[in-house]
Amino acid sequence: MPSWSWNTVLGLVVLYTALHILWRYIRRRISQNRDPILVWQFLNSALDFLPIRLRAWLFSLAVGFANPYSRSIHYRITEVEKGKVCGVMKETPETSNTLKCVHAAALITFGETVGTLTVLTWLGEKDRVILTNINCEYIKVARGYLTATSLVPDFKETHATDLTTEVVIKNQAFDTVSKLILTWKVDLKDE
Repeated sequence: MPSWSWNTVLGLVVLYTALHILWRYIRRRISQNRDPILVWQFLNSALDFLPIRLRAWLFSLAVGFANPYSRSIHYRITEVEKGKVCGVMKETPETSNTLKCVHAAALITFGETVGTLTVLTWLGEKDRVILTNINCEYIKVARGYLTATSLVPDFKETHATDLTTEVVIKNQAFDTVSKLILTWKVDLKDE
């Protein structure tokens, strides 16, 4: 067993305290915002001293607290813009099935997470959406590194009560692996 000096112990306590204070600050700032764009911009401006991969991991961790099911698939959100969200997911033993490919439920969870974030980029503070239907078309066997992209045009001008969005999941060769059609009930209250 290594011998610990007082300087080492003190350094670890200071490091732990600093990380704990930083994490509490980030959680407080994130919990005040429902808009994923504001959270993404906060992480990319206030924490710009951190590498982009770590900021993407922090954002995905925050999304995981809001949607606990998404924590099981080990994804990263790589881009958040108004009406567009992209994310990546690597095949792991936890997301694989007995056929050595990504499980269908993992694909649906990944697509639902990316699609939900895309819809949330358009919503105001009092607006609500409820996912009412998911339809997934499996085109090819999903293996390796996957990328999901969702584009949603501005739907607030149409005053629609139903919204249909699409999420496309591609593999490393940019072949489409699956397409998800998400149907939402929309309740717009902001003007």
